[in-house]
Amino acid sequence: MVYDMKVIGITGGIGSGKSLVAKILTEKHGAYFLNTDRIAKEQMEIGGASYAGVVDFFGNSILAEDGSIDAKKLSKIVFQDKEKLNKLNALTHPNVLKVIEEELASLREGGRVPYVIIETALMIEAGYDFICDEVWYVYTPEEIRRERLKKERNYSDQKIDSIFESQRKEDEFRKRYSKVIENTSDIQNLCKQVEQLLREE
Repeated sequence: MVYDMKVIGITGGIGSGKSLVAKILTEKHGAYFLNTDRIAKEQMEIGGASYAGVVDFFGNSILAEDGSIDAKKLSKIVFQDKEKLNKLNALTHPNVLKVIEEELASLREGGRVPYVIIETALMIEAGYDFICDEVWYVYTPEEIRRERLKKERNYSDQKIDSIFESQRKEDEFRKRYSKVIENTSDIQNLCKQVEQLLREE
């Protein structure tokens, strides 16, 4: 079967459940998941498209003993300084976007999948929404997101505060995107909302 492929962006703050929505789409609705985090990490490996630019700007202090970029060291720097976070995004997002566009072209030519999912908290900043047919905003109250990050990722309140501060607020997402998933109940409710949005095609 040849599909008229639709590209769906999944966005929202950290800990909102974006990955869970993407998982529902891939496992229950045959979607193909383009993992922006994976692509970004691969490109910051030694020899990757983003490696030299990031090291040139942030210096050797972010490197591990083997010369690779230490993600924890880099995160500590950028989540305490918004200008440096913006610079990191400027250095990496164009390279990620290029890979995504290449993969989308290949998938569209093949016509083998009905949906492609692009999941990121930085949908607007990275310009990914311009290559999506539609974008879904996943909303979860901040207090629930905080508890998830503490329990599942062992983040401190200080780290959570700095990440929340660096990301867009709920009203900004809602103003830009009309398709909203309220992730405030259970998995069954989440699945129903996903199915409802797919029926709105």
